[in-house]
Amino acid sequence: MAIAVGAGFKREITSLTAMQNFLKEWPPAARDASYVTALRACEAARGGEIDLDKARQAFLIFAKKAGIEWTGADPVVTLREAKIRRSRARESRAQNRHAPG
Repeated sequence: MAIAVGAGFKREITSLTAMQNFLKEWPPAARDASYVTALRACEAARGGEIDLDKARQAFLIFAKKAGIEWTGADPVVTLREAKIRRSRARESRAQNRHAPG
């Protein structure tokens, strides 16, 4: 699975250890109930109490609530498209200002 980090770049999370490490790095001030659930699920999976898929699902719920769920969008393409849209909008406004009427 992947999550979005820093300016929308992708970080692959490929193991239970990677999920736990990411959660341990998460800022304490931003830790909410979904964080606690994901961390506990990882610990339970490590102990064999639940299967890895349940821990993965808890992590994905955390990622979604934290706003870091990977959407698959390429950040370079997304930024380029946004720049093109802004440029076209400016051109359109400029043309409308100069149009007779």
